Amino acid sequence: MKKLLLFSLLSLIIFSCGPQMRKQEQSSKPQPQPRVTTQLEWLTGTQHDFGVYVEREPKDFDFVFRNVGKVPFVIDSVVTACGCTQTQYKKSPVQPGDVDTIRVVYSGNGFVPGYFHQTCTVFGNISAPVELKLKGVFDHAE
Repeated sequence: MKKLLLFSLLSLIIFSCGPQMRKQEQSSKPQPQPRVTTQLEWLTGTQHDFGVYVEREPKDFDFVFRNVGKVPFVIDSVVTACGCTQTQYKKSPVQPGDVDTIRVVYSGNGFVPGYFHQTCTVFGNISAPVELKLKGVFDHAE
């Protein structure tokens, strides 16, 4: 009987201390810090219409932006919706007040003529990804 009582008391102590020990272990782990974001002003807007253009003539456009926030802007990536669209941008941070560009090149060689619409999504330390939109009419070369 004494062994059962001792075993019960010991079990109670172990199980009651377990959650507190787990809380201490969890609180000692480093918590991820929220990412500091900045704001951008798109000087050219976020949409561009190439109009009608002929095959074998890749078209490019520079989307120009200004960092109007208080921290440097870092582009993590620019994701295109199709392999026919390529982007070029600096990997270095854009300081507050500075102006920079994201160049987008569309090459529809070999595609069916007609209207096209493509997007590029900019990811970085901004509150939400920005979608850059391209459109135009693709025509065969003569």
